[in-house]
Amino acid sequence: MKKSAGKIFTVQFIKSLFFIVLFIGIIIFCYRAIMQYYGINDTDDTSTISPIDNKQSTKLIASIDDVSKHLIFSVDEDTGAIKKLVLEIFNCETHRMVFITIPIKTQFTLSDSLYHDLILVKPSIPQFLKISAISSYFPKEAMYEYGVLMIEDLLNIQISYYSVVPESLYETVFETDPMGEVFSDNFIEFLHTITTEDDLRNYLENIYTLISSNLSLEDKFNYIESYLSDVSISFEVIAGEDSNSAYLVDELMAAKQIEDYVSE
Repeated sequence: MKKSAGKIFTVQFIKSLFFIVLFIGIIIFCYRAIMQYYGINDTDDTSTISPIDNKQSTKLIASIDDVSKHLIFSVDEDTGAIKKLVLEIFNCETHRMVFITIPIKTQFTLSDSLYHDLILVKPSIPQFLKISAISSYFPKEAMYEYGVLMIEDLLNIQISYYSVVPESLYETVFETDPMGEVFSDNFIEFLHTITTEDDLRNYLENIYTLISSNLSLEDKFNYIESYLSDVSISFEVIAGEDSNSAYLVDELMAAKQIEDYVSE
């Protein structure tokens, strides 16, 4: 007995609908299983994100080192967005100081371990991103701590401490040059006026009212004697390849570049 066209259509439609519902159900199940496995909150609500807790922030505790690695963020006063990034390495033993510019268009891949930690607080963060995009994923009060973790991850170093400097103040100290960020002529002239420990102490006290840093002013004073010694200062750009849209760090060359200043 032949089935009517209407009956055939109805049966096929029900079968198709069943497989569609089953397929969607499998997708939802897999999605929730993955989210549960990684402990991710899929609401993606940035308002609940807080600075890294004590267990995660052990790497961010400031340290006073014979070879200090000081990460300097130049930021927009209103939004907190990162405008410039400079790594200052000061070897107190050899009296050498270098300011290494890290272009904010630097594009890099987070290590699997750091990426897993970061998606716990911001599920939408990609594993491949630019430094300039950090402010898009984290709130102002936590952005720089996460930025430190990313730079440590990228360069395989331990940052001693970091400072957040308003862009207007930063521009009184640095200017852009083919060698990267360098001291401005006005700032060099000003440095010549600092000749005593009291001069430097007063300058640091004033600066600390304008910036934020995880290194206390009292701890910063520990560097005064070294700062007043005959310090050799240089300026470089982190080793890598520049293009119109992005900067790619050469990790092997960058490691050697940093090691040249860290070693005695």
